[in-house]
Amino acid sequence: MANEPVSALLNAELSRPDSPLRAIDPRQHPVLADLKRARYLSRPLVYPESELRAFGADLLGAVELLTALPKRLFDGDVERTCRALGLDPRKAELVGDFEARSPSRFGRIDAYHDGEALRILEFNVGGSVGGQEWVEPLADMFWADDAFREFGTAHGLHYLKQTKLLAGALRESAAPVTSGHDPVIAMVEGTGGLDLYAEGSWYLLRRLLQAEGLDCRIGEVHELEVTASGVRFQGERVDLVYRLFDLDQVVDDPDAWRTTVRLRDAHRSGQVALWAPLECDLIDNKRFLAYLSDPRLRGHMSQDERDLVDRVLPWTRALVPGAAGLDAVVADCRERREHLILKPDAGFASRGITCGWLVSDEQWADALRRGAAEGAVAQQRVVPREEVAVNVETGLTESWDACLGLYWVPGGLGGGGGRLVHSGEPADSTDRRLAPMFLYPDQGADRH
Repeated sequence: MANEPVSALLNAELSRPDSPLRAIDPRQHPVLADLKRARYLSRPLVYPESELRAFGADLLGAVELLTALPKRLFDGDVERTCRALGLDPRKAELVGDFEARSPSRFGRIDAYHDGEALRILEFNVGGSVGGQEWVEPLADMFWADDAFREFGTAHGLHYLKQTKLLAGALRESAAPVTSGHDPVIAMVEGTGGLDLYAEGSWYLLRRLLQAEGLDCRIGEVHELEVTASGVRFQGERVDLVYRLFDLDQVVDDPDAWRTTVRLRDAHRSGQVALWAPLECDLIDNKRFLAYLSDPRLRGHMSQDERDLVDRVLPWTRALVPGAAGLDAVVADCRERREHLILKPDAGFASRGITCGWLVSDEQWADALRRGAAEGAVAQQRVVPREEVAVNVETGLTESWDACLGLYWVPGGLGGGGGRLVHSGEPADSTDRRLAPMFLYPDQGADRH
């Protein structure tokens, strides 16, 4: 499909050898400079605002459905929910009970635009979702360039400031604890987690939140002290714990387990705000997608809810070890090989996926056998529209596939950006680019 008209104008400008837009270098940004291995597209991704706003409304509706599934399907019973999702029963012990009110909405979806509409590939729920360290800085960097800002102003371009929206959501979440003052925030990884994940992400996110005026500390779960008098981190009283660790990081660590349980209880008693509550780790499960998509599993939904899901979510089926009807699901997936992607339940960051259109029948059958034995989700392939961009080094145009990471916060859409690979390459290709996302006003857009 042809690019959006504003994208075409950007490409035309970048095609001019003397265009000042060709000189934009994201590595000049003080935060982006620390992302040593990141590479960037020559232009932002742009979308009509009315489309993004309409999709955002459907996205929030889908998130509400996702959050409601444990109550609708399992009467809010944590143990039953974990059994159905194939989760370690010790996670049910950690979560305890579902909270009376839904936790603050925060997360990121991965989505493709198929040329007609945006389609959700998966939900990532909770504080540990990635990409926040570059989304707003990359958009800021483009907008700070005089030539790009002149172009953007002429065409009404604007963007959602992800870090600012997140900072506002954190203040709101902490408000019952702080009684009006800005929260002191502890960003907490699991034991050893900072060595694994923090260098290119969490420290940069902390810098961005500090730039929004928030007092943020960063460390690991063993540095938390939870007592009857409050929660301290590195010896200082804190109002909000920004949870970067997941339940897998604490189930086998007795000290971290005890601290996590105390933290959970302190949050529920109002001593501290927890971003995000432990139950988010149950919601963040690929099997739940089948409860939204599979006609045999979605009797809990109204027709309007089914229509909403069908607008945004591709055909999705769960391969649940030992489940009734598993052989039929596997047989159906074998027939659909060229149109399906298989994602292991335990996978993340594109790890362990099998693209049916890239493998042989025998390889696909092997992948399905593993998925049926270990747990996996099969999903209809979404073919992304091509995003054309000028390579400013060669002057040639190149085609890219863009996976959009779109965030949501309690107030609505929370910004986003794109991770791109050359068209037709798998999502885990080593040759990837990052791009900010801008919106432009179009007929039907409401800027108020």
